[in-house]
Amino acid sequence: MIREAFVLFAERGFDSVTVRDIAAASGVSVGLINHHFGSKDGLREAVDVYFIGQFEDAITGVAPQQIKTAEDHATIIDQWIERHEADWPTIVAYFRRALLEESEWGYTLFQRFYGFVQNSVTRMDVDGQIAPDVDRLWLPFLWMYMEIGTMVFDPYIKRALGKSGYDRELWRRRHRAYMSLIRRGVAPRR
Repeated sequence: MIREAFVLFAERGFDSVTVRDIAAASGVSVGLINHHFGSKDGLREAVDVYFIGQFEDAITGVAPQQIKTAEDHATIIDQWIERHEADWPTIVAYFRRALLEESEWGYTLFQRFYGFVQNSVTRMDVDGQIAPDVDRLWLPFLWMYMEIGTMVFDPYIKRALGKSGYDRELWRRRHRAYMSLIRRGVAPRR
């Protein structure tokens, strides 16, 4: 049920999907959905937990001391891409739709994603991977801008580059560029 609701919400938006639609796609009764989740909002909550779990999987089981270099981090993300590549179009569509609707759904999902990114930044900071002069208030947002920007602009990226920003090689290259920007900045070193 969660997976089917995830796909339907991504395709059509939360308000355009009924519990009947989800029940039909899942091959279950409306009563079973209401029994397990209480309501469509309860089901969306479970879908949001599933959604954020896809991102948390990137760092689950990875001790901060395992990530010493940008290449270590890139390798972990490469492995994450392998695990989630097939679901990525739905993940992107779900998040993009939630954010662009400017609803409580989008705000809640944004807050959860922010919490995930903020926890990642805190882990990096505790391990001494962030320079002392970096603004810790804005770093999680800057990181999110890079990730969410690709999600929102991907149709345009595809037109400009002839491939999705989530094409495997472009995805790896983009992620390494992000990490280089975060770790070293763009100004030449003196």
